Order: sequence, then C-alpha cells, then structure tokens
Amino acid sequence: MKSVEYKQNSILRQVRRRGAIIRRELASDLGISNSRVCDVVDHMVSDELLLEELLGDERRGRGGAPVRVNPEHGYVAGFDFEATRMRLVVVNFAGQAVWQTKASLDAKLERRELLETVLSFIDGALSEARTSYPKLLGLGLATCGMVDSKRGVVLRYDMMPGAYDLPLRDLASARFDLPCLMENNMRALTLAEWMQGAAQHLDTFVCLAVRSGIGAGIVMNGRLLNGSHGFAGEVGYMGVTDGSGGRHRLHEFVGEQALGLDAEAGSLTPSRARRVGGILGSQLASIASLIDPEAIVLAGSLLQPQGALWDHVVAAFREVAMPEQIDCVHLVPARLGPFAAAIGAANLCLQSLNPTEGTRSNAL
Repeated sequence: MKSVEYKQNSILRQVRRRGAIIRRELASDLGISNSRVCDVVDHMVSDELLLEELLGDERRGRGGAPVRVNPEHGYVAGFDFEATRMRLVVVNFAGQAVWQTKASLDAKLERRELLETVLSFIDGALSEARTSYPKLLGLGLATCGMVDSKRGVVLRYDMMPGAYDLPLRDLASARFDLPCLMENNMRALTLAEWMQGAAQHLDTFVCLAVRSGIGAGIVMNGRLLNGSHGFAGEVGYMGVTDGSGGRHRLHEFVGEQALGLDAEAGSLTPSRARRVGGILGSQLASIASLIDPEAIVLAGSLLQPQGALWDHVVAAFREVAMPEQIDCVHLVPARLGPFAAAIGAANLCLQSLNPTEGTRSNAL
C-alpha cells in the first residue's frame, strides 16, 4: 500500500511541475512502466486528485488524454517573514497562489513580542482566507536567518535581535491545528522559481535574492540542497574586502537594510549603485566558478533588469567570470515577485503532505 502511495505522490509532484501531461510522458519521466502509471493515474482520477482533459465529448484513449492536478482538492497556506515585512499566501492543490496578504514588521521587536506579532498575523490571515478557502490542509513557514528545519526553529537572524531560538513551527502547528513545515526563506523562494518561475526547466542553478538581507538557494542535479548542517546558500556571510584592506561580510554591503532603503523600494546614487553592483557581480562570478550552474536567478526589487544595480552586476560578472562561463552561465531575473518565498513554503508543505520513497521533504 505504501508503494502505491509513493507512486501517487511522485506523479503528483511531476504533474505539478509539468502542468498537464499524458501518461506515456509521465512513465518516461519517472522511470515507471506505462501500464503501471496508467493504473495509478486512473485511480487518482477516480479519487479526484487528478483531472483528465477531454477532447470534445470523447476521451483520447487510455494513454492519450492529458491529466493535471485538481486545483480544488485542497489548499495550503504559505508564510514568509524577514526583517521588515510578513506575507501569507494560499495556494491550491496545483501549487498556484489564489489569495495573498502582507503586513509590515518591526525589526527591533523583542523575542516574545516578535513571536506574538508573527503568530497573530498568521492567525488573522488564516481566518480571513478560510472564508473563501475552508479546506486548508497545512501551513508552510519560510523564515529568515539560520534555520533548523528539522526541529522547526529559527536559530538566529542578525538583522533582528529578537529572532533567536524561535520554535515557530511547533507553536504554529499547535495554535492553528494544522500540519506545519518550516524552511529557510531563500530555499523556499528557490523552490518556487524552480516549479513555476524563471528556473522551471533547469536542473542546476543558483537563486540569489536581495531583500532585507541577501541569501541564496542551490539546486544541484535536480535536488534542492540543504548542506551538511542546513546552512547551504548563506552567501551573506561570504567575505568582502574594502578599499583599505578591511574585511567584511557581503550582507554588510548588499541588502535593503545595509543600503538604508525602504522595505519595498528605494533609490541609489549612481556611484553607490556601481560599487554595490560591482561587489555583487564579482561574488556571482565566484559562485559560478564553484558550482558551474546553468543559470543564476536574481530575485528582489533591487535586482530587476530596469533597476539601478542590474547593468553593474552583469558588467562585473562578465569581467570577473571564467571566460568559458561568460556566455553559458546566464543571469536571469526571477519571475514570481515578492510573494515567491511564501509560495515556495506552501509548495514545500504540499510535498511534505505527500512524501515519496527515498526522498527528503524538500526534494522534487
């Protein structure tokens, strides 16, 4: 029975990524016999996990009719917070956002007040969302800072003194009576861009985001990496030297707080944009030489192509990168916008509700 459940969940994940797909292509993608896939898919259609697309009033045959995830089978909420803001989305069973809300957050809150502020925001948002989407199956939490995702604890976040030793997952699960999963918000954002955004067809890439701070997620050969200790992608701690030989961390130069910008928007002088873009582009070249990705996806309002940093980042990357990588490691803008991490957290929760054999909860 467990084997059948795992096969169903593998099919669900692949159909979510592909949108609509015929049984024969599913069998090829998953390495399962066509007859077995047809049997499992037929049961999933009967259980209304999947919907079968029709051509007029006729089916296209047992293997020829595309199937897609039934978006109304259930809903999952996704929450994301960082130093200055909170966001919550509701996604349908296909992983698509159908509702969202946001609120500001004071980075100087003490620990107890921070916890209550976060939980109260989620409480109010869920209450409002349930009026339209009562069938909530779970809650995904995307959190800033160093995260122990196995225990569901925010270990610390340098930009929020009160954000330390926060057992947010267990507190949220008990308060809202929902299964909860927690992950670093950069990895959640990376998953969202992988499933639905700029990295949808990539197997090895880095997604780097500049928000309140700076962080990244890494996908290597089709797996979203946590690292040996759960800290993969903490690029904010990469070393940077200033003109006088002093040593600093990247997050001291790059990020909304480091630059003194408002949460959602802000402007940089041309000279400062050139300096910050040069630092970031050089670091991207170092990341490229280490990982050799197909692309680096750049997220956050500061890293939009029309923004002040983009041209300087690209120019510095091309100047410093290995000659062999300049034209084959592409810098591409993210597509999903400011709610991407919350969407990714919701999709991670969907995955955790439907585990597959031999995989971790954050692997597609």
